[in-house]
Formats: sequence, structure tokens, C-alpha cells
Amino acid sequence: MELEELDYVMVPVGILVLLMYHVWLLYTIIRQPSSTVIGLNAQTRYQWILFMMSDPLKNGVLAVQTIRNNIMASTLLATTAITLSSLIGVFASNISESKLVYGNNVEDRS
Repeated sequence: MELEELDYVMVPVGILVLLMYHVWLLYTIIRQPSSTVIGLNAQTRYQWILFMMSDPLKNGVLAVQTIRNNIMASTLLATTAITLSSLIGVFASNISESKLVYGNNVEDRS
């Protein structure tokens, strides 16, 4: 296999590994929810909702403020992630040389 053909193998393998991980994660969340952070958060949120609904007059404002704070935190984290991804993309496109395989240290034969 030539060096130029390595990307044709490595990219599908990387996508396949990512897909297999997400299938495994979904299976684990459905079958054993308490063994993942996603499942534990869902269980904790369900219990929190039951507690907040037990006395709506006392906990109504607290519930609304908590939901608002969660939305604001999610928005901030999403904005930060998009900004960092954009900066990394710009940095990677300007710094690295145009090589077929990322990290290739072999001298160009042409």
C-alpha cells in the first residue's frame, strides 16, 4: 500500500470506530443507565423534578431560575466550543504544510 492510499483506509476506520462507540454508548444508556454519566444525570433530574413538583408554590421560582441558569450555561459552553473549534481550524490550516497524511515526516519524492 502506497503512502498516498493510507488516508483512504484510515479515514473510514476512524469514522467506523466513532460510530461503534456511539452505538455502544446508546446500548449502555438503554440497558444500564446507572453506569453512565448520562443515565445518572437523567435519574437525578427526574428525582429533582419530583421534588420540585411536590410543593410548586414554594419551589416554583427556584425551578424556573435553575432551568434558566442551565440554559445560560449551555449557551456559554456551546459558544466557547464553537469559538475554540474555529480557532483550532484556522491555526491548523495556516501552520501545517499540505501533506496527504497528517503528521507525515517522510520527505516529498517529487
